[in-house]
Amino acid sequence: MIIYSKDKSYKKFYKEIIDQQIWQSSLHTQTALNYYKQRPLDEGKTVQDKSYILIWGEEPVIAFQGAIVEKDKNSILQFYGVPCISIENKNKLTKKAYKTFLKEFDKILINVNNSIIYRDYIIDNNISALSRHLLLRGAKVVPYFSRIIDLSQSETEMKRLLRKSYNSLINWGLRELKPIILDNSNLSWENILEFRELHIRESGRETRSVDSWRKQFDMVKAGEAYLVVGYLKDDLVSAGFFMHSNTNCYYGSSASRRDLFDKPLFHSLMWKSICYAKSIGIQWFDLGEQLFPNHPSEILPSKKELGISDFKAGFGGQTRMFLDIKLDCSNINKDN
Repeated sequence: MIIYSKDKSYKKFYKEIIDQQIWQSSLHTQTALNYYKQRPLDEGKTVQDKSYILIWGEEPVIAFQGAIVEKDKNSILQFYGVPCISIENKNKLTKKAYKTFLKEFDKILINVNNSIIYRDYIIDNNISALSRHLLLRGAKVVPYFSRIIDLSQSETEMKRLLRKSYNSLINWGLRELKPIILDNSNLSWENILEFRELHIRESGRETRSVDSWRKQFDMVKAGEAYLVVGYLKDDLVSAGFFMHSNTNCYYGSSASRRDLFDKPLFHSLMWKSICYAKSIGIQWFDLGEQLFPNHPSEILPSKKELGISDFKAGFGGQTRMFLDIKLDCSNINKDN
């Protein structure tokens, strides 16, 4: 049986299958879906949630999370602003179940005329059934590197793995900025507006709608995100937004006063966030994409982007590789 996201039982079955996973993407929670949906809507695009779950033997065994995003008759299958994913319970899957799941997926693909963008987290060092399916249909693969901290380590061990120069910079921030965690227990809409004003000031323009900030507020209130803020003489000088699932936390965005860049404004906030994520039982802290001088090769990173990547790498962790898989749907035989 196929259960689509519009069905009343979808959330129940989705919780069942996600709770079985050792790696739960923080980019693909229910509130993240609402957040990532807002930007294409702001850009005048239409969106159709195509997420579904296969129920096999009365249990959810495999799920797909994705949506068709379309503008001017150009349609892409992704998870709104990030790649789509699949979630498998490998112990319960049979060849017949895989076949049923992929048959339903191909029905969705018929309505896509541009491409599908899919990410495989390579759980247990195995590619997913959907990855194999896309590769057999001619998809191309690009490695995606992300810096991941294992939070099962002690705080002492994590501190030992920091870049040596970071210790004094973090200590300065803890002393002078006194970073504060704002979660679902103490966040107000005024806090979000203050963060937004700082972001606009330092960006030099408004990069996204108020509605998208409201979605971030909703994420925090739902217990799937939090803010870390730092003040200097009662002025907000640095803030960061972090989203999380039950197992993973992701550094989403931040803003800091450019006129104070001679001071280490964000080091202590990042460290505070890492320690907080550990304290609430999260296992993996994702610092974000790790860039290299010649990677990604399609569009080489700028000096600024490499600098940001290097800044994040200073907090320790390991570089993990995921697979971003893209299938050009314009030339494939969709009748097969």
